Amino acid sequence: MTRKSDFGSVREVAKPGAPFGRRLYFSAGEIEEICADALEVSGCLPSEPAPIEIELFIEKYFECRILYEEIKPGVLGFAEFDANGRVEAVGAARSLFDGGSIGERRVRSTLAHEAGHGLLHATLFAAAYESHPLLDGSFDYERRRIMCRAEDLRRGYDGYDGKWWEWQANQAIGGLLLPQRLVEACVKPLLEERGALRLRELPASNRERAARVLAYTFEVNRAVARIRLTVLSPPSSQLSL
Repeated sequence: MTRKSDFGSVREVAKPGAPFGRRLYFSAGEIEEICADALEVSGCLPSEPAPIEIELFIEKYFECRILYEEIKPGVLGFAEFDANGRVEAVGAARSLFDGGSIGERRVRSTLAHEAGHGLLHATLFAAAYESHPLLDGSFDYERRRIMCRAEDLRRGYDGYDGKWWEWQANQAIGGLLLPQRLVEACVKPLLEERGALRLRELPASNRERAARVLAYTFEVNRAVARIRLTVLSPPSSQLSL
């Protein structure tokens, strides 16, 4: 499958002594574009607000296995690459399944996070690299498997500790499960006309209701919906159309 957005216009900067010996940078909005392009290429981008079929997307786009395994405690999921940087498997811990919607939605967020690694970080695994303290416990060098913990899925929202690759993968959760165009269409009924220009904006009083609507429509946990609204419409501004 053609993957025109695998690497986009990503900038790569050498960082001797840093994890992977380099750092990848994406311009503002590029992760959003990469995710939207990948969903469209795979035929998994709905025409109107609806849950993204994340498992189908992974299978079609990466042409890889999806695994549900008993993983060591604290690890929620993983992405496994071959020596050429191709995604060989994406997985989630069996312990995430609790038979309810909350567990299913945690699985969806975990798979989207791992798919983010596949979309953004394949180039990291297509070259030689050395061990690093920041990778200890979260990277299986023999299997070329990056393993993500609960704190990794919060990376960037409750503090930054240098794991930029986890922060980027978290941006992909929103881009894959809550595409911006569909989010804007979903919350449109909650917008109100404000100001002399009568622009339609999402008032602060409707933000929590908007989060509930997004969580229900896209089958994500409420926390994921709130984070997405914060990214697309920081509290100091308003989402407007």
